[in-house]
Amino acid sequence: MDTLHNTMAGMLEHFNKTMADFKSQLEKARNTPTTISSLESEFDTFRSFTATALTNLQKQVELVARQQDQMEMRSRRKILLLHGVTESQKENVAQVLSKVVIDRLQIDDFSADQIRRCSRLGRSIKDKPRPILVKFRDLDIKDEIWHSKTKLKGTGITMSEFLTATRHSVFMAARQLFGIKKCWTQDGFIIVAGEDGTRHRISSTDELNQLMSLSPPPAVHSVSTPNNTKDSGVITTRSKRHKK
Repeated sequence: MDTLHNTMAGMLEHFNKTMADFKSQLEKARNTPTTISSLESEFDTFRSFTATALTNLQKQVELVARQQDQMEMRSRRKILLLHGVTESQKENVAQVLSKVVIDRLQIDDFSADQIRRCSRLGRSIKDKPRPILVKFRDLDIKDEIWHSKTKLKGTGITMSEFLTATRHSVFMAARQLFGIKKCWTQDGFIIVAGEDGTRHRISSTDELNQLMSLSPPPAVHSVSTPNNTKDSGVITTRSKRHKK
């Protein structure tokens, strides 16, 4: 952050000084002749500096955004989301979750004591159970439950990682481009399986764009991520031309 602040302060100081010089030259030009070529030269120099400074500033902002996303994802390592678990009034969510873990995932030694925090997300909707967010006390038990998720097949219950907004957008974009069966998450990263079976681990739109250039997806789509994040670039693939 200090580097970012110093860059912005330096840009502002240079901008104000250059603008003051331009203003001074304009005032002098009213009384003394000045050459267009000298003004053009100074303007080109200033424009070049500003473009370079803005590019560097953008890179620093992107770096800070990525570091923040990594820190936020790291704080979610022990959290999972369960979807489709039947909801009832005055329920004990921890007990409901424990029953799912024991009965559905067949982890017999699990107890509510291994849960640090557990609650439903969002507002209650009639006939639609809200997802359950659970934070476990230990990473090992979270990993054991996560790797047992295949036992939920056919139950109507699904499990997902609690991704940041940025990574969730990248995950949705990757699924749209490469297909649902080719994309999944692991430890907060998006895993994309290429046509040759190679697995690629990504976490940002830039990395998804790079992957697309190396291994173009079979589908043709245009997707974008929210404008309030660093990963706001539009991801597109070219459509094929069909001969008439």
